[in-house]
Amino acid sequence: MKTIGILGGLGPESTVSYYTHITRHYYALRGDYAYPNIVVYSMSFRPIIEAGYDAPDEVLAAIESLHRAGADFVVAACNSIHLVYERVAPQAPIPWVSIMDATAEAITAGNLSRVGLLGTRFTMGKGFFQKALSRHGIEALVPEEDAREEINRIIFDELVRNDVRADSRTFVQGCIETLQKRGAEGIVLGCTELPFLIRSEDSPLPVFDTAEIHANKALEMAME
Repeated sequence: MKTIGILGGLGPESTVSYYTHITRHYYALRGDYAYPNIVVYSMSFRPIIEAGYDAPDEVLAAIESLHRAGADFVVAACNSIHLVYERVAPQAPIPWVSIMDATAEAITAGNLSRVGLLGTRFTMGKGFFQKALSRHGIEALVPEEDAREEINRIIFDELVRNDVRADSRTFVQGCIETLQKRGAEGIVLGCTELPFLIRSEDSPLPVFDTAEIHANKALEMAME
């Protein structure tokens, strides 16, 4: 099997969720503990936030470290860091598997063409995720600016520390209902911490958990 490299730390709770999901899902599939080798490079979160996730040199250096540690490919356990994906992936010594393309595959498999996108203000506002989905024929709608700012606050002030609050869930559910009225057929949880807050039973629309989708893709590639 191939060795999985996880670019993590952005933040730590979602990094743990990737590792846990990959190992547990492997056991569910095979019933043994021969899951793939996994190498984790945990980046310091603060300088990445201060750079507005626009840190291509730091990301490339981290991928190179994973390569030296034996990783055959890398998944970044963060949607927002994919802001630099198109600049970094062509230079990387090993494949960087896009969370955006993995999510698009899942949406296409569900026969949907218009989704609501929730995430940090960087993911919702910078356009890179929408652009990636559009290449697969998928339109992505985002909340209005004031709602985007509140979702961003919930992520950084609460979910990055796995602090899950009922009032925050209610707020995000209201955003989902608004996106549904605007024509969204499904909801992309475009922050790898959002699944701590919103589960499928919390949404009137199909939910696409990007962390789970991406982790499944990594395991699938490792087992090929």
